[in-house]
Amino acid sequence: MLGDSDGKAPPPSGGGGGGGGDAGGDADAGALTVLASANHPKGIFLTGGYVYFTNYGTGAADGTVSRVGTDGSNAGDVATSLTAPWAIGVSGGLVFFTTAPAAGTGGVFEVAESGGTVTPIQQGLSGALGLGLDATKVFWTIDSGSGVSVGTVPIGGGAVDNVLDFGGALSPTAMVVSGNDVFVATSGTQAAVLHGLTNGAGNMAPLDTQAPETYGDLALSSTTVYATLDDDAPAGAIVGFPRAGGAAANVVTGIGHPGRLALDGTKLYYTDPAGGAVWVVDVSAPAAPVQVASGLASPLPIAVADAIYVGAADGIVRIPK
Repeated sequence: MLGDSDGKAPPPSGGGGGGGGDAGGDADAGALTVLASANHPKGIFLTGGYVYFTNYGTGAADGTVSRVGTDGSNAGDVATSLTAPWAIGVSGGLVFFTTAPAAGTGGVFEVAESGGTVTPIQQGLSGALGLGLDATKVFWTIDSGSGVSVGTVPIGGGAVDNVLDFGGALSPTAMVVSGNDVFVATSGTQAAVLHGLTNGAGNMAPLDTQAPETYGDLALSSTTVYATLDDDAPAGAIVGFPRAGGAAANVVTGIGHPGRLALDGTKLYYTDPAGGAVWVVDVSAPAAPVQVASGLASPLPIAVADAIYVGAADGIVRIPK
């Protein structure tokens, strides 16, 4: 799984530069299992003993939504002939996913977990890079051209509502929904990590001062919002904001282009697309990150449960914790 490079993503979540600059040890890098082949996956979601993932493909109509058992069984496609599928979530027997072509507009769609007819929920969207779920609703990000908003619809079907606007020179890159909270990562000259409420009350507000940055992905604990900061000058980092707002603190520094995040207790895992590796840092006792896997082809999406599940450019892999 070496050497493939993905330059097809609309906003940069991977790219040039080294990763894991303050590397500590190596926790048995290479002790992994390939569960299924993949074609530049962008989103991953674990549920019901399956790994669901989006295959972005070339960005043309060769994308898929696919799944494989966490033991490598029953691999197959849920939906095919998709243009640039990106984020993904599963609830109520349905797979929800967004499409985010590098040029043109995308949308948000649903399909049964076992496959079937793909139903559009909202189309003609730009910036549909983030998707989140709570107990009753699906949420997704929208780039309005003059700011960011969030779309939502009941999981069982109903009217689409656009809520939580925030104006400025910024575009959405990722989303996390947790409890009553919605957090949106953004990029641009007025970028910030934004916070809003799932009930749509009020508008979003930045957790800290807006600045020219690229926040690429988010992970949440009960007290902290962790975000990747993709920037060559200074080097990229992973930072943590108080959930209630306030200044960011560095968690990991010296990363060329950090990829995606997954939090498991106090262990924060992140992918390094350029370096082909997966790393972990204990946020309860910050120290140098430890490499848990290497030799991967542009690893990007990551999820953690009984093991670490990662989407590399050519496969879905399972890595022991």
